[in-house]
Amino acid sequence: MSAPLIWIALPLVVSFFLWVNQNKVKTVYIVSLAICVLLGLTALLQPIGGILKIGPTSIEIKTTMIILGRNFILENKDRFFLSFIYFAAVFWFFGSRNSHAPNKFIPLSLAIISLLTAALAVEPFFYSAVLIELAVIISLPLLIHHGQAIGKGVLRYFIYQCLGMPFILLAGWLLSGAQANPSNATQLQVAALLLGLGFAFWLAVFPFHVWIPELAEENHPYIAGFILSVLPPVYLLIILKYVNGLIWLKNFALLSPILRIVGAIMIVTGGVWAAVQSNLKRLFGFCVIVESGFSLICISLQTQIGNEIFYLSLIPNMLTLGVFAYALSVLRKQKIDPDISNLKGLVRSVPVAFIAMLCSLFSIIGLPLFAGFSLHLELMELFAANPVFLVWLFVGYAGLTTAALRLLVTIIGTNTEKWTVSESVGDLFYLAVGTCVLILMGVLPATFIAGIWHTFSALLTLG
Repeated sequence: MSAPLIWIALPLVVSFFLWVNQNKVKTVYIVSLAICVLLGLTALLQPIGGILKIGPTSIEIKTTMIILGRNFILENKDRFFLSFIYFAAVFWFFGSRNSHAPNKFIPLSLAIISLLTAALAVEPFFYSAVLIELAVIISLPLLIHHGQAIGKGVLRYFIYQCLGMPFILLAGWLLSGAQANPSNATQLQVAALLLGLGFAFWLAVFPFHVWIPELAEENHPYIAGFILSVLPPVYLLIILKYVNGLIWLKNFALLSPILRIVGAIMIVTGGVWAAVQSNLKRLFGFCVIVESGFSLICISLQTQIGNEIFYLSLIPNMLTLGVFAYALSVLRKQKIDPDISNLKGLVRSVPVAFIAMLCSLFSIIGLPLFAGFSLHLELMELFAANPVFLVWLFVGYAGLTTAALRLLVTIIGTNTEKWTVSESVGDLFYLAVGTCVLILMGVLPATFIAGIWHTFSALLTLG
């Protein structure tokens, strides 16, 4: 038995059967949680290439599976991603019923996760573009609904993701030719340019960013939250794989400054546009852009500490966006208009949802006592010798802070409402636990964030 068979083929087959039986909501819910917990724990505890013992039976877990002449390789260093993505699936699936996500959410999401895992495992790795495209196509039924017009955000999402694929494939074709003549600097530079354009479309780098807030505005918050929280980390991990797999790219002198500038642009544009947004769903989209920019800056360092900050940020980022998306789903269930101008004093009606939303925003900004603080502080210290760069980062985060303060001032405004808690018990549990974990990660980073790192660091080979 091979690792790709366990973590790619198995969940893909399970997703098909869940899709066929999607009307059996409780069964789909239980089976999906069970399979994702099992796959996450197996990735955490079972070495790839070792022997898996199930009672008297011993099974060797091989690293490679061949499909259509392409190698799918999962090694011990990939166990971090495997455990992260499947525990993230548990997190998203757990809240899907109370958030009123459609029945097709879990089957399609599980298929998307398996395809994203395949994208990281495939060799040659430029074929990841094809698998990413398949994942995007499978996500469309979650965003398109019978009898409703297709929104601009969905169209732009699909178009930009499709545009990224040919650039990645063309870069791979040029690189395969460059292996025969590695001294051809022009060919390598063109390949690097094509790679950059492909990832710019995928990650929604300015000016290709408009689809993210539009997608978030037009769709169910929980569905949009899942897609926008899962795709960017995979794209960033693929960037790391390219950088570590191509020596000439890793040694390219302009790589670090380009990644750094692009990350800063994403933070500045995301933060400034967030400051002038009146719709909370669009604000969520710009938060996604800011988080991607932060991760790109971490990768740009090309050092072990930069990679550690990037990997450490994946879990609080996923939790932050998940809590934010769930809080927006609560407003949707309560039929509350997410426009900030219509939220005056509504903290008295849905207090836990708004508190969770504000805590998520404060964590993204990196304020003290929240999950993102220690990671942002560490990154700022690494750029202490570059004050101009820090000023640009502060501009972006100042815009996001302005948006959070606008929301805070509005929801605490006076009205005639009495204090009530209208969230359901399930909503209260999900939001309260998520918010408490965000705060505990900020108050006790050595216990929570460092503890998570000590658990997962042995699974990584940092470049």
